Amino acid sequence: MTEKARPADRAERVSRAFLALLALCYALIVLGASVRAHGAGLACPDWPLCFGEFIPPLDFHVAFEYGHRVLAGSVSLLFLGLAIVVHRDAALRVVCGRSVRLGALLLVVQIVLGGLTVLHLLASWTVTAHLVTGNAFALTLLASAVSLRERAQSRRPRPAEVPPRLRWLLAGSASLLALQIVVGGLVSSRYAGLACPDWPTCDGPVWVPTLEGAVGLQVLHRIVAYALATALVATALAARGIDGLERPVRAAVAIVVLQIVVGATNVWLRLPVEVTALHTALAAGLVLLVGFCVRAAFRASLPDAVPAPSREALRAGG
Repeated sequence: MTEKARPADRAERVSRAFLALLALCYALIVLGASVRAHGAGLACPDWPLCFGEFIPPLDFHVAFEYGHRVLAGSVSLLFLGLAIVVHRDAALRVVCGRSVRLGALLLVVQIVLGGLTVLHLLASWTVTAHLVTGNAFALTLLASAVSLRERAQSRRPRPAEVPPRLRWLLAGSASLLALQIVVGGLVSSRYAGLACPDWPTCDGPVWVPTLEGAVGLQVLHRIVAYALATALVATALAARGIDGLERPVRAAVAIVVLQIVVGATNVWLRLPVEVTALHTALAAGLVLLVGFCVRAAFRASLPDAVPAPSREALRAGG
């Protein structure tokens, strides 16, 4: 490896580190859903202690909750290390400094919300906010990794012409997905799915029995899921033939359809922990995939006057 190639190589290595951290964050989101579904957070309500002890006798519930805390702490420390690496390097800071700073802010909020979630005994608003900020933090990790990968390869991939209609469809799909995550968090934290176990109706032939209370919350979650699936299908049709977007959008359609099936199964089986975790895993994967597509489409719309980073710029920055 020559001295001149080191900046690009450094960007590639840091990009891989962000992807590895993203995988840990993804596992943390799924584990958090499992802790919540199992009610394990209630086994250790004193933050950061458990019943006045740092390391209490470990039964299954307490160990489950502590495993979640240990993984959360590991993600935080690893992110801190990567943030220091990025901000000590001028070239890397230009590429992903903004997304790293946003990630740091979201991480602080996430830690505070995690403590409040336990202290308030899994209150709906804390569980939902914790879920939303966790997914948003994962998106900043993805943005940092992709930006660094593009810098390492000295290019900014551009899909073939991205029509404005496709960008609006992607933005609409992303908005519906954000709403689905919020409503899904409320449904999960209140166990509202158990109020409407007949899928896709409620209480036999009644499709929309009420929009109030737990039943209304669950019905709203289903309506948003159907709307999101419809929006993504329309987006997939509009993305046909566009390099860099056609396949990811098709994958997003497949995931949201699978998520609806798993969601129905989750209600039929009375919210078992394993199926709830799978439902959350699909939702988190969909967030990352749709976020990637939105980023690619809107970056492709930037004027050509914004050049892709060159190796000469890398060397100068290094």
